[in-house]
Amino acid sequence: MNYKKSKEDVIIDLLIYIVLFIVGIITIYPFWNVTVLAFNDALDTIRGGVYFWPRVFSLENFRTVLLQEQIKLAFTNSILRTVIGVICGLICDTMLAYTLSRKDYIFRNFIQKMFVITMYVSGGLIPYYLVVRSLGMRNHFIVYILPLLINVFYILVIRSFIESLPLSTQESAKIDGANDFIIYAKIIMPMSIPVIATITLFIAVDQWNSWFDTYLFTNGKELTTLQFELQRVLRQSTAAIQNIDDLRRQLASGNGKKIVTTPESLRMAITVVATVPILIVYPFIQKYFIKGMTLGSIKE
Repeated sequence: MNYKKSKEDVIIDLLIYIVLFIVGIITIYPFWNVTVLAFNDALDTIRGGVYFWPRVFSLENFRTVLLQEQIKLAFTNSILRTVIGVICGLICDTMLAYTLSRKDYIFRNFIQKMFVITMYVSGGLIPYYLVVRSLGMRNHFIVYILPLLINVFYILVIRSFIESLPLSTQESAKIDGANDFIIYAKIIMPMSIPVIATITLFIAVDQWNSWFDTYLFTNGKELTTLQFELQRVLRQSTAAIQNIDDLRRQLASGNGKKIVTTPESLRMAITVVATVPILIVYPFIQKYFIKGMTLGSIKE
């Protein structure tokens, strides 16, 4: 049976499409403009008026960024802390979530309440810093991993997903002689791939975007991260804004030819370099968000 849309339905659909198109443009344009400025010549960017397409295409900004030894080190450290942080965080979060999903665990309610309390009550930044320093983690790579090893919110999300899985699969495995580690590794984890993929993305974004721990607990040299370097360039760019008129006067007088890049252009280039890896990973995990929503609502 063919359903013919009324004139009102067509108008409503058209309005929805227009609104979604406008929202999409508003969402995408800021990053697009950052990318355009990153690929535009730094001297040309000073003149202004670059919005939708590079007016003078140049790779000098990226060449300057990627040839810096500090940026190379920061990029390596960011990748290492993201990969190690995701692996260690997933192991700890999923194990705790599986334990808390077991209704026969006698301390289940007590531990869960203690975990939830930590979500609302915090000692603050100073006690946190003192604990990290007393444990000797300052200026050590482990400071990027150990403090972020457990996330109560992720544990609760994974626990809820595990509780929605058919209990009969675990009972059948027990009858066949499987212990808790086998059930966890060979039954729970394969069935929890959607929620694991989602939490993987969350942990990866947290680790990749983190910079404040670098500022607090390291000297900012050997253990520097890409986001920390971006913050440093941002501060330099902010300080250089007051000199933008001088740069324009140099450019007008012909002395600006000596300028290859500016803090503003470097900021745009580093922003692109720091954002692209997450944008590449996200489409491969996107499908699991939808699958996780549907599987989490089915119970047998």
